[in-house]
Order: sequence, then C-alpha cells, then structure tokens
Amino acid sequence: MYSLLPLLSLVVPLFIGILHLFVYPFEFMESFFKKIAKIALLFGTCLTLIVVVLMVPYILAGEVLEVPQLSLYADLRNIAGAVGVALIFFLTSIYNVKAEKGGRLKSSMYNFFLLLFLCCMLGLLLSHDLFGIYLFVELTVGVSVILVAHNPSKLSTEAAFKYLIITAVSALFVLLGVLIIFILTGSSNLFAIINDTNIQTRLIENPLFLMLAVACFIIGLGADIGLVPFHGWLPDVFPGSSIIINGFFCAEPIALILALYKLVYPFYGIYPSNVIIAMMIGVGLVSMVSGALLAYAQKNFYRMLAYCSIDEFGHAVFALGLLTSKITTATSSIPPSMSFVAGQYYLINSALMKTGMILSLGSVFFNSGIGNMDSLGGLLGKMKKTALSYIICALSLTGVPPLSGFYAKWLLYNVAYDFLLPLGGIVVAVSALILLVCISMISFIFLIRSFHRIFMGQSTQNLEKVNEVHLTMWLPTAVLAATAVLLGLQPNILLSLIGAA
Repeated sequence: MYSLLPLLSLVVPLFIGILHLFVYPFEFMESFFKKIAKIALLFGTCLTLIVVVLMVPYILAGEVLEVPQLSLYADLRNIAGAVGVALIFFLTSIYNVKAEKGGRLKSSMYNFFLLLFLCCMLGLLLSHDLFGIYLFVELTVGVSVILVAHNPSKLSTEAAFKYLIITAVSALFVLLGVLIIFILTGSSNLFAIINDTNIQTRLIENPLFLMLAVACFIIGLGADIGLVPFHGWLPDVFPGSSIIINGFFCAEPIALILALYKLVYPFYGIYPSNVIIAMMIGVGLVSMVSGALLAYAQKNFYRMLAYCSIDEFGHAVFALGLLTSKITTATSSIPPSMSFVAGQYYLINSALMKTGMILSLGSVFFNSGIGNMDSLGGLLGKMKKTALSYIICALSLTGVPPLSGFYAKWLLYNVAYDFLLPLGGIVVAVSALILLVCISMISFIFLIRSFHRIFMGQSTQNLEKVNEVHLTMWLPTAVLAATAVLLGLQPNILLSLIGAA
C-alpha cells in the first residue's frame, strides 16, 4: 500500500530540526529561542511519535506501507522498533525540560542534532536500500559523536574522540560490504535482491565475496553498536555524555541492531551457511559473558550500565542471529520466526528498561553530582519515586516475573533450546540454557547490589540536601516502570506489533 506516512516520519523531525537552524546565526533570536527550546524539542518528538503511531493500525490490519521510490517500507518487521525509538525520544524530551543545563552546543544546534538523530534512526529502520542504510548509519554515529562532545567536560572530549576513531574505521567495513553486494548484484534494493533469481544466482556463485560482505556488516555495525570485541568506546561514552544524551542513546541500539539483522538475514536466506549463524551468535555470546562479568566489577554506575548494555546487546544479537525464518518479500504475510520475535521483543524491552534505569540514575547524578556508588547511599527516603522506577526497570531487565523482561527471557530461552536441540542434542541445549541463566543471575546480582549501594545503607558524602527531582524528571521513569508491569501482564501488546500475537 502506497503511503506517505513512512516518509513523513522522517520529514517531520528533520523539518522541525532545520527550522531551529534559522535562529542560529542571529544572537537576539538565539536568546529568545533559548527560553522555548525545550518545549520546541518536546513538540518535535511528540509530533514524530504521533506520525509513527498513525502507521500502526494499517500495519496491524496486514498492510505494508511503502514509498518504493525511496525504498522506505513500514511493516511488522520494523514498526515495533519505530514506536520504541519514538517513545524513548518523547519521554527523554520530557526529562530534558528540567534536566538540561546547557553545554557546548547552542540551544538551536542542540535541538537540531537531536531531531536529526531521531530522523536517522527511523530512517535506519524504514530504509531497505543498501546505500540508504549506509548513509543513515554514518549520520547516526556522526551525530552521536557530536552529542557526546556536547557535555562540557574533558572526559566527554576524550570519549568523543575515541568514539570517532572506532566508528570511522567501522564505516569502511560497512561501505565495503555494501559495495561488494552492489558490484555482485547491480542492485542496492534489498527486496529486489530477494525477489530476483538471477541476482540470487550471482550471489550463490560467489560465496566467498558474499561471506566477506556479511562479515563486513557484522564488524562495521558491531563496532557502532558496541559489541565485543568492538566495544572499547562505550564504557567511556556513558560517563562522558550528559545525563540526557545517555537517555536518547538508549534508542540507538534498536535501530542499529535491527539494521544489522536486515543486512545479514536476506543473504543468509539466499546462501544459508552455518558460518553466518556462527558469526552472529558468537559475537552475541561473547558480548553477553564479557558485558555481565565486567559490569559486576564497576564502581561508577554509568560504567556499570555501559557494560550491562553490552550484555543486553549480546542477548538480542544472539536471538536474532539464529536466523530461523524463511526469506520473505515486502508484501509477504508469512508470520515472523520465533528467533526474530524473541530477538526484537528482547531488544525493545531492554532498550525501554535501560532508558528507565539511565534516567533514574541521571536524576541521582543531577542531585548529588556523584557517580561512584560507594559514595552514595541512603537515598531511598529522599528519592522514593526515582528509586522505585529504577528497581522495577532493573528487575524487569534481569527477567524477574511478572515484569516484561521475564517474558523476553522466556522467549529467548525457548528459541535457543529449540534451535540447539536438533543440532547438539539435549546436553548441548540444556548447557546453553544453564549458561544463559547464569549470565542473567550475574546481572541480577550486580543490579540489586547497585540499588542497595545507591538507595540503601549510609552515604560517605553529605547528601542532606538531596531530594526528589522535578515531576518532568521522575514521570518518564515512572512511565517506563509502568510499561514493564503492563507488558509483563499483557505481552501481546508488544507481540502484536511484531506480528506474533
């Protein structure tokens, strides 16, 4: 079904962002705009969320919304991710109203880059053109570097520089993969590649180049996502960025990980090599184990959440990397496979829960200026709403019932068991489940310990003046905590957006 809604979801934040730039050259306009900048950002993210939500009824009715001239498609494979990204931006924009205290960027430029960031992530989700995906990937990470540097601290400059170097190298890998596929096929449209038997034949006749392209996608996007062993920048970016930018960054993995799946999955359907699966689940497993173990040892809560994020990215890539579904076209009504359902459900849930946790800890840092958990404590009585939001989101992330994370873990364990049972027998399948449960237990331990260190016990610092943050700062975290409860009791709400309900 031809529809302008996918295009409109990109144009709205981009157009509103460009409008902000008109005040940048004029100092008198900039001083006036500074007073309304936060409301203007909130308006832009709210309008974008409305446009994205308007696509939902059509897609639930079985339609595929498309702008074929631009290779933009919205369907059950990406609408849940688009809603998740837009929702995170909207809630973080509410948080931004009181939390943003300024930085290196002027208000107009700050808003422009944030709205461009939102446009790029939605573009990543909706675009099915190889060069379009590459463009959105590079714009996304480029804007990310600028937003990291917005925080006026030496640590942010160092983190942004490290991020820039790693992502600049990763860009070459993504571009190389895109060029290999384009040279082999003569096409950059993923659906054209899927549907043309002559193109598929050319790919099958060049398996080494096909595998090289897939490896380039995994390396390039793996570095942008922060998967092990390409994760070196992530633990520096979290403490180096402002508390608000960290909230916006929670949406980025949804777009990048689903883009990675979108680039790998069609070529596995054409040339189903176990090497592709091994690369995906291998990177996922290493990221899971490394992220959980490194997070356990951290004292700074931002570095802890950075390594915890790597762990969560690993889980999502592991599930998506099983690649158990059949290849489908743009208009196909074939239901998605359980690996895709489990991976996307886990990815979106973890992004929402991490947003709640990061914004909650951002409120702690906003009030105390302290990120070292050993120097905090006794904040439960002073910040009850923030503490409650944090512990609910943390428990959901680790899979405690009846919260949403429990269903996400349940789906992941089921798909892993079903995949490994025929390959390695019951011993291998059960051993893998034990490993996954152990990783979840490590996450549970360090997150519960972080709650105790921050909100319980006694502080070594003078925190007498610390109190609950403004309504606009605790309300978004409360909404995300409520989402954990709602999706835990009614998982079909999210499953219907993935096409599995």
